[in-house]
Formats: sequence, structure tokens, C-alpha cells
Amino acid sequence: MPFTSPELVRAHLNDIRLGQIAISGVPVTLSGNQSATLPHSDIIDGTVIVKAERSASPTRESRALADDWVSFTHGQIVPASVLVASDASLAVVYVENVDYIVDHAAGRIRRVGDGAIANGQPVEIWYRFYHAYISGDDYLIDASRGTLTRKATGEIADGQTVLVDYRISLGTIPDSMINRAICEAGEAVLAMIAPKFADEPADGVVIGETHWAVAAVCRMRAAASLAEAGVSSANSRAAAQIWLELADRYDRTGRDHLARFAAPQSTLQPAKRT
Repeated sequence: MPFTSPELVRAHLNDIRLGQIAISGVPVTLSGNQSATLPHSDIIDGTVIVKAERSASPTRESRALADDWVSFTHGQIVPASVLVASDASLAVVYVENVDYIVDHAAGRIRRVGDGAIANGQPVEIWYRFYHAYISGDDYLIDASRGTLTRKATGEIADGQTVLVDYRISLGTIPDSMINRAICEAGEAVLAMIAPKFADEPADGVVIGETHWAVAAVCRMRAAASLAEAGVSSANSRAAAQIWLELADRYDRTGRDHLARFAAPQSTLQPAKRT
């Protein structure tokens, strides 16, 4: 009888927010009414952002930085475009990730506690931002096929290159896969732990087997990602890599939990020569 349960395994899979991978900054040139094909298909509905930088010069704003986030006027900040200084003369220029942190997608900034910017200190900020286009007005997206089409009546110019952010699915996890993983993990745990821990397993044994079952699910899902029909090779490789990295992580943590319950290894004495 296994020590873990499908509910415990599913809880771990939910806790680590499996199911999606973020793709950002894919350059796509949109010409006429021709559809451009993105590197991935099966894009999750509602996750597509089509954007481009349209400002001729950086935007300047004055803010008092604190420990809490402070919002810019605009969102979708261009990475590596932010400059923060003590005043307009640039007497002191601060360093990103040392003195302040930027949430580029949300368009907000805060100081680093042990950096050079005091809590509540006024600073001058220069940055560039992306203009986000509107689905249905400026472009059409076919999420399942992974294609993007410019609308002639929209704001995207003919032949313009835009940047596209979106999320793709890593695939679903059926109950049958979890049950197979639990059986696989249970056999491995019984082969590792001492018999005295099998009848009344400690919490560490249950946790260890759960982690090994999650690792087995991840390996199975990696194999399925590469075998599924209708998924582009880019999707398959990206998803499989993530599943395998998770499998390695859960293999290690499972072994760490189970190590103290392992059966002692017998030592073989070398045969004496006569």
C-alpha cells in the first residue's frame, strides 16, 4: 500500500504552479493582411501582449522611492532603459538591482533596503516604455495555431516589427498518470527504507515518497510533451525541459527526506587469500 496519495501529489503540482511557461519579446514582422506564425502554438487565451516602442525620447518622471512599490505613469517598461538619479543634473546615478528594483511588466519601482536611496527620497527617473496594441482593433490572434495578423484599420503600420509576449501550456496531468507515478515511487521507497519503517511510516517517509511520485509525474509528462501530436517542436522542447528540471529537483528533495530511513547497507568482507 503506498504511503502517499493522489491528493498529496496533486497538491504539490498545484503549489508549484505547473502548467504554463512565459514567452516574452518575440519579434514578429506584420505585413499586409498576411498571418505571421509565432514560434509556438496552443497559446493560452488572454495571455497575448503585442507591443512596440514608439517614444522618440525617454520619459522623465519625479518620484519618492520607498520600500513599497511606486508606479510609473506607463506600464510595460523597456528592460535596461531605466535611469535613476538624485536630481536632474545626474549628480548621483543609482544602480538597478543594487539601489532600486524595477517591475518592468507592471511599470513600478521600489528602492532596495540596503542600497544608497533613503526611504522616501525624491529621485529623477528616465525610462522608455512599450505601447501595447489592442487585440481585435490592431491585430487578430489565432491562439491554437499560433498566428498573428495585422488589421489594416489598426495602429500597426504595414511592415512593422512588433514584440509579442504570451504563455503556452505545459499540458495536463491525468489521474492515471499520477496513480502510475505513485506505484513507481512506492516500489522505490520500499526498496530503500528499512523494513521497520514500512508498517508505520514516519512523516518523512510520506513526504519523501510524495516527492518521488511528483518526480515520476514530471518525467512522464516530459516524455508525453515530446510525443504529443499537434504540438510544435518548440513547445515540446520547452515543456520537456521544464518537466525534467522539476523531476531532478523533486528527486533530490525526496532522497533527502528518505535518507534517514534507509536500510543499512551490508558490507562485504574481501575474501582472504590462502
